[in-house]
Amino acid sequence: ILYILYVGAWHTKFVRFMLPFLPFLILSASWFLFKIKGRSQTLGRFLISFFCIATFLWALSFFSIYTKEQTRITASLWIYQHIPVESKLLGEHWDDGLPVSLNSLSPGLYDIDQLTIYESDNNEKIKYYAEKLSEAEYIIINSRRLYGTLMYLPAKYPITSRYYELLFAGSLGYEKVAEFTSYPSLFGIIINDDASEETFQVYDHPKVMIFKNNKRLSEEQLEVTLTVQ
Repeated sequence: ILYILYVGAWHTKFVRFMLPFLPFLILSASWFLFKIKGRSQTLGRFLISFFCIATFLWALSFFSIYTKEQTRITASLWIYQHIPVESKLLGEHWDDGLPVSLNSLSPGLYDIDQLTIYESDNNEKIKYYAEKLSEAEYIIINSRRLYGTLMYLPAKYPITSRYYELLFAGSLGYEKVAEFTSYPSLFGIIINDDASEETFQVYDHPKVMIFKNNKRLSEEQLEVTLTVQ
């Protein structure tokens, strides 16, 4: 009780910190279902069967993630096969870098830099984005860890929010050339969990996106485009 009161008071309730409380929720739900069964055998049996089957099917669908290659590995293989050696790659800080080392292949084959996206938004940051984007050949977004929150905080991050909107719209000269996902699935039905709590997805089955700098906009052009009107 003390633990759930403490964690439950947090503004952001990460799923992994709720795990110690799950056994008690399961016991409480089981007790509730058997109380219903005590009052109505038909309804109780139906609900118990329904929730047991639903739980089992969800477990199978989520387990399917671990029968597939992890998206970071798949994306890394794609990078090694499709992006020329010594290309300039831009990643994001506070996230895992790509590509990962695979056998004799290593990230050292590329010129890798990071965008420090969490820094405060100001005019200097516009120049920073413009300079980095004009120099790079690819942008690699390893998960929704950053854009999944910062895009929706225009009051605090007006420039960064605009940066992501423009990037995804193709207005910064970059085109999405590859996307790698791995969602829970069962019987051919895919369950898109992009709307789940961030850490539910970004560690073991993140969506990876790769953008290529096709239009090669100049630093000046990018600076004008990124300026919040």
